Amino acid sequence: MMKKIAVIMVAHGEAETAGFLDNFAMTRHTLSHASEAMSIPRPLQFLISLGAGLKNSSRFRRINYVSPQNELTRKQAAAVGRKLAQHPEKQGLCFEVFPAFSATPPFLEEVIDNTRRYDAQIMLYMAPVENSLSCGAICGYLKDNYAGHELAGVKVVSRFREDERLLDVYRDHIFRHSLPCGDGDTAQSALVLVFHGTLVADARGNSPAFHNGLEETMAFAGILQKTIMSDARNSFGQIHVSFLNHDVGGEWTKPSLEQTLDRLKKENTEHVALFSAGYFSDGNETLLKAKEALLKSGIGTTSYIPCINDSDAFVGYLSDRIVFAAKQIMNLYRG
Repeated sequence: MMKKIAVIMVAHGEAETAGFLDNFAMTRHTLSHASEAMSIPRPLQFLISLGAGLKNSSRFRRINYVSPQNELTRKQAAAVGRKLAQHPEKQGLCFEVFPAFSATPPFLEEVIDNTRRYDAQIMLYMAPVENSLSCGAICGYLKDNYAGHELAGVKVVSRFREDERLLDVYRDHIFRHSLPCGDGDTAQSALVLVFHGTLVADARGNSPAFHNGLEETMAFAGILQKTIMSDARNSFGQIHVSFLNHDVGGEWTKPSLEQTLDRLKKENTEHVALFSAGYFSDGNETLLKAKEALLKSGIGTTSYIPCINDSDAFVGYLSDRIVFAAKQIMNLYRG
């Protein structure tokens, strides 16, 4: 009998329009989740959300911008669905793929509940490194709402950062989009790998009481640096790691992207390429913060490498991981 499997691809989620209400609600949901791991009083959450809603809606309308992240997640889900339908190893398995979000509808909790009757559920948080605020949100919901026997039919696909195939996807993607440095001094060409920053100390200087994923991020960044530098296609003389940070809760990761770009400018680096390695899809942080910081850096020439988004190689990689996870679940059932 054909087994029907729900695949839930969860991204953070960003406002679908430039309107105030969408941007206010997105920030409220983001801060509500964050407050479960760090201290953000509710009145402060409201004030930050109000300010962000007004600021973002005004800016987005002015520059005629709407975040592509949700649409990219839907494209990723649709492409994975098509790939799974044709997968050579899907015998006896029927996959239905659902996009879901942490901060915007359809919310991950609703999608998980609505697919609970499937023969199995496979869930993926769309980021290379997991922490309490990302993949942890899925696991926390399952822990609070699923009985032990129900979890036998659930698989959360994670630890992308440890998978050599993802490194291959990243490396090929970077070199496919990189401008060759020609015959110039490669030492004057740099690649900046950008990751989502995290809180490293609260306002009192204490270490965060939640899993921030920093150790895993640094390990992944180090491996990625080495594999790019040793690749025969590489023409970058320098590879730097930097972070996109927020300004709430205390001290965040260093160096920030702004600090890294300022350093490269002072060192008279001639060309800088930027790749947001900590993100699986482009959105506000990569396009409005990272890309704009790069363009405003004053460095001679710059190039922005898009996230892997719905590239064929990435979609194929995810599909293989999903089929493998499905077979693990089915083996559990047969056992």
